[in-house]
Amino acid sequence: MGRAISKPVSANDVARYLGLPALASDVEIRSIAAVDEAVAGALSFAKSGPWAEKAPAGAVVIVSPEHAALVRGHALVSPTPRLDFARALAYIEETAGYVWSQAEPDIHPTAFIGQNVVLGKGVVVGEGARILHNVVIQDEVTIGARSIIKSCAVVGEDGFGFERDVDGKALRLPHLGRVIIEDDVEIGSLTTVCRGTLGDTLIRRGAKIDDHVHIAHNVDVGEDAFVIACAEISGGVRIGAQAWVAPNASVLNQLKIGEKAIVGLGAVVVRNVDDKSIVAGNPAKHIRHVE
Repeated sequence: MGRAISKPVSANDVARYLGLPALASDVEIRSIAAVDEAVAGALSFAKSGPWAEKAPAGAVVIVSPEHAALVRGHALVSPTPRLDFARALAYIEETAGYVWSQAEPDIHPTAFIGQNVVLGKGVVVGEGARILHNVVIQDEVTIGARSIIKSCAVVGEDGFGFERDVDGKALRLPHLGRVIIEDDVEIGSLTTVCRGTLGDTLIRRGAKIDDHVHIAHNVDVGEDAFVIACAEISGGVRIGAQAWVAPNASVLNQLKIGEKAIVGLGAVVVRNVDDKSIVAGNPAKHIRHVE
C-alpha cells in the first residue's frame, strides 16, 4: 500500500530541495510508501540498516550515510533521514499533490447512520454497520459488516507525527495511510483511531475497543482483542488476537502484545509482551502466564 502522487516528481528535484547529493541517474517518483511496502518509483526512508535492506530495486530511499550501501534501489543520502523525508513529503504535496479518493461515501442500504455524522470521501460502510450520532469518519476509511462506531468517536484523522528541524521547529509528517475496520468490530464513544502514516491502521475482525481509547497511527489490533477504557496504544503497536488491554494502560510505540496476553490495569508497557503473558505495573512486568 502506498499513496500515489498526482504527477511524477524528479528525485533530483527532491534532492536539490533537501540540499542532498543528486543521483547519478535521475528517476521519477510516482508514489510514497513505507520502505517494506515500496515498489519501483516509490519514495521512502530507512531509519536503520535492517530497514534499508527492505527497499526493493527501483525505489528511492532517504537513508543515512552509514546505511546507504544497503539500499538496492536509489539512495538519497541524508544525515537526518526522517526529517528530510518529512520535508520531501511537504515539498511533493506543494508541487504535485497526492491522489485521494473523490468518491462519495459507499453506504450499504442496511447500515444505520445517526444524526450529525460526518463521512469523508471514499468511505465505505458495510452491511448492517451502525454509525451512531456525532461520529466523524475521515477520508478513505473502511468500516466492515456489522461493526458499530459509537457516538462522538473520530476515525481517520492524522496521528501525532512531527520532526524537529535544525531550529527546533516542529514539522508535521503527513499521514497518507488509511484506517481499515473489519467485520464485527466495536469502537467506543469518544475513542480516536488515527490513520496510518504510510501504511494503514488496522482493526481486525471482532475486536472490541471501549470508550475514551486512543489508537495511534499504524496500530494493528488483532482479531477478537479487547482494548478497554482510557487505554493509550502508541504508533505501530501490534496487538495479538484475543489479547486484553485493561483500563488506563499505556503501550510504547512499535511494541508487540502477544496473542491472548493480558495487560493489567494502568500498566505502562515498555517492552514486548509474549503470548498468554500477564503483565502489570510501571514499568509493566511479567506476573504469570494465562492458564
